[in-house]
Amino acid sequence: MPKSTAADHVFESIVADILAGGVRPGEQISERDLVTRFGVSRTPVREAIKRLFERGFVEAGAKGVAVVVEIGRDDLRKLYDVREQMEGNAAVLTAANITPEELDKLRRVNRQFGVALTKRDLVRMLDIRAQFHAILVHATRNRWLAEILITLRDRAYVVRHFHWQDAERARETLRIHERMLTALQRRDAKSYRNLVVRQISAAIECYEKQLRAPETNRQRRTLAPERRASRARPSGAIRK
Repeated sequence: MPKSTAADHVFESIVADILAGGVRPGEQISERDLVTRFGVSRTPVREAIKRLFERGFVEAGAKGVAVVVEIGRDDLRKLYDVREQMEGNAAVLTAANITPEELDKLRRVNRQFGVALTKRDLVRMLDIRAQFHAILVHATRNRWLAEILITLRDRAYVVRHFHWQDAERARETLRIHERMLTALQRRDAKSYRNLVVRQISAAIECYEKQLRAPETNRQRRTLAPERRASRARPSGAIRK
């Protein structure tokens, strides 16, 4: 395995911040701040930012400054539609090719997820879930498919971060992981695929529901004065 470079460290740290919600969509990534934070020269910082552009985590803002990408609701739905289709197809390959050693790794990772969940350590939960997902997609034995699935999952970070703010939904993820492992142990491709698709679908539905809530509240506040005025008006014919 090649030795990690300063650019690798900067890149991986920024990605971790983005995935954990420490850096939010629309925020700028400052070269100067990164040089100060990591104690490195501008060369590895610029290399890291270049990779962020290549991976789609950032886009050019004012004066070319890197800005964390903010994906619109419609684009997120399209992303999740693609994920459901591709992950569903990949699930069949995973169920057919996964090894006992990989299943053991998944069980260990899932136990670690449970510990992080108990501590409400969201950063750790995100990291462990990424490991869990990486083992599963690599078990397809198709390196190109695995790379695509990991990239798509990374781009969905805003939904995942939002989804796991709810402790009960995070616990449901742990339970689904356990059911996935049972299905894989039995080589039950159909059950495993259904669980994979269900988990992806639940995440985007939860996110969309939370986005609709503020809109509904705004509508209620807008309608409230009209309703009060309506109740204040006398009903029936006007008496002279």
